[in-house]
Amino acid sequence: MGRIVGLLDINTDCLMNIFSYCNERDLQTLCKVHWFLRDVIVNNIFSLRTLDLLMCGRRNNPSIMQRTQQSLSFENRIKIAQNWLSGCYREQQYFHRSKMFATKLLLDRDWLYLSHASYIRQHKRLKHEPLQSRYHNEISSENCNDIADFVKKDISIFAGRVSGNCFIYEDDYVTEQQLHSPREYMWCVDFECNIYATSTDRCAKIWRRSEEMGLLHLDLMSTLSGSYKTLQFHKNAIRLYGGLYDSITQRRALHEIDIESGTEIVLNSNTISIYDLKIKDENVLLTANFDTTFRLYDRRSDNDEHIWEDPFDSSLYCLDYDGLYAVLCGTKHHSRVNLYDIRVPGKHMQLYFPQSRDKYRREFRSSPVYSIASDSRYLFVATDRSVHVMDFKVNCGTIRDYSNINVLRK
Repeated sequence: MGRIVGLLDINTDCLMNIFSYCNERDLQTLCKVHWFLRDVIVNNIFSLRTLDLLMCGRRNNPSIMQRTQQSLSFENRIKIAQNWLSGCYREQQYFHRSKMFATKLLLDRDWLYLSHASYIRQHKRLKHEPLQSRYHNEISSENCNDIADFVKKDISIFAGRVSGNCFIYEDDYVTEQQLHSPREYMWCVDFECNIYATSTDRCAKIWRRSEEMGLLHLDLMSTLSGSYKTLQFHKNAIRLYGGLYDSITQRRALHEIDIESGTEIVLNSNTISIYDLKIKDENVLLTANFDTTFRLYDRRSDNDEHIWEDPFDSSLYCLDYDGLYAVLCGTKHHSRVNLYDIRVPGKHMQLYFPQSRDKYRREFRSSPVYSIASDSRYLFVATDRSVHVMDFKVNCGTIRDYSNINVLRK
């Protein structure tokens, strides 16, 4: 009588052929049967399936992994990515305030930075909770005007106040300088290397950083005619990209600025106002627009290669990019965030609605999403009165699936 051959007696190539007929749940169950089967599945199947996952992909070490606090196993990556797509998460609210404010969020591996009124607060990220409610550090200056925007790179923070006053924070020391007239309203700031950019409701300016005798100063390089709602430097400060707040006549709100000459080049993106933009790579830009669209612009063709329309005709206020294929957009109404896959034209992958009930006044509120920040596990959403945090690393929970919503357009 011949010996019965079990799964553990089959070579890896044959096992791979058998496992190709199994779904994710079957494979996860097989991983619990025996360590040998788990090694085969993890190293030969899960490792490949996790390369290009939305929000959890690992191909070419995307930027989202640099701000993800804990390393994730292959199984956890697959599970969390499924939760993002199915709308399964646990939600918490932080920092409820009675006064409305357009908070700006910035996330790195160990800290969450958020602006409110005249200060920026630094909150420690925890191992088993999204963050510590009590702030670790409060960054500000003698000026008490509201902060309009701030950027952090390495150990340096550059912040602009609505009154045109800006400050640089490094090594617990603040250097402050009036860069625009107080009669102008500051919209956005950015910096790269020793080049800084600021924009108000009247003009934009490019500055060069200089230091002498231990004193830091920003010297004006050029003044731009455009009034940009959002600015972002290309790496090494070769180029600067900006989105105009108002381009009603030409409908060409996306511009490229040459740093040395200060020349503003109009790009062929058909939109009247850009609220946020991100640089995907050397040639591709992602923009969140007033005209209810999220656009992918390619410099090589000088054209909007893909356009996604918001399913409820809402303007898009902000966006976040995972460095691979996923883009999150915050909308004007109902605190909603849209998830897109840039490989899937014209369709959202999921919609997230943070809890809108005001537990203090016992009423529902509709707020824009002013800023979003994310890593592979968490989504941070800044509304007018609080910060909502969605945790997608959950075993079970309420599934809020809005992936198949279709709105009939006239």
